[in-house]
Amino acid sequence: MNKLLLQIQQLPGLKKSVHQDYPEALNRTFEWVSREIANFEPRSPSVSKSLLNWINVYLGWRIKDLSSPDKDAPISLDAPIAADIGKTTRLELLPDFPLSGLDGMIESVQKETTQRIGLKLEFYIESDPEGKLKNSYPRSYPECNCQFLSKRRVLKDPPDKFQDLAEELNVKYTTLNSHWKRKCEPSLQEIARTLGYKQEPQP
Repeated sequence: MNKLLLQIQQLPGLKKSVHQDYPEALNRTFEWVSREIANFEPRSPSVSKSLLNWINVYLGWRIKDLSSPDKDAPISLDAPIAADIGKTTRLELLPDFPLSGLDGMIESVQKETTQRIGLKLEFYIESDPEGKLKNSYPRSYPECNCQFLSKRRVLKDPPDKFQDLAEELNVKYTTLNSHWKRKCEPSLQEIARTLGYKQEPQP
């Protein structure tokens, strides 16, 4: 494993960052690789390229965490906002801060939380650690599985059209569309909920 990790560091294309804590992100990625390497599935065109892509998805997530505050931590209104502002706190700013501004701050935090969950969902789709997505497909059409469809419908921008996917996979449009609606979408919604996504109640 140590030899493999040394070779991974030499792979051209490994995500880099100038952030001072980049080594920490790299170490956490290597720890993850050590735990999850058994779940890695090589894909064309080469083992090294698919391994690099597999690692970069997770490493990119860890690098993004470095440049973001801990979104899971509660926001303290009594804590100083920043060292260069002295002891000014969010609470002290509130009298001069319109309610709409406070709402905007809350909305911003919620948006960042949603984006973080989106990154986790993207990583889950790419790695499919439990095989839940890859093993869900219409009878006799294993290539038309939820992992493949999610990559092409959720991760790709713009997403592929169902008709184009049906022609590519040589599957009936109705079969593909029905499988997506009945199996893939519910699975993705369940996965998103386990990652922390909470759907706003309807008014």
